Amino acid sequence: MRKSTKKKIMAMVISVAFTASIATTAISFMFPTQDQNQVWAARVSVVIFNELQTMPAGLGIENNTTGKIYTLNYDNIIYKNTSDDIRLRDVFEMWGEQFNSTCIMNYCNNENNLMIMYVNRAVNTDYELYVIKNQDDIIIDYR
Repeated sequence: MRKSTKKKIMAMVISVAFTASIATTAISFMFPTQDQNQVWAARVSVVIFNELQTMPAGLGIENNTTGKIYTLNYDNIIYKNTSDDIRLRDVFEMWGEQFNSTCIMNYCNNENNLMIMYVNRAVNTDYELYVIKNQDDIIIDYR
């Protein structure tokens, strides 16, 4: 076999191997296994008397290391980087705020005011026990 033919074949083998490697990596990102740490984001908005409360940036980040859940900005988006379930109470514990089925922050249900929680636009009564999922849009409304 000629040297030029061997070089062409070798270049083709390398090219196919490189393409297969890229395709395998892309597929693993599109379809992660359940065992991998899955990074996801969800929005948790707290509205008190029609005023949006802002969750601080940098919650769950210490010495440039992120915890299981954390915030990056003042946009009420939380990030998860663990395969563990994260409940809504975990977010409020990280934030240092009260949250349960009757109270949000310093506001509790009474004869004049009521808290309602929505998950992806549907009323949800799991409150602090709700297991947050990727891309959830959670609104806790007290009025």
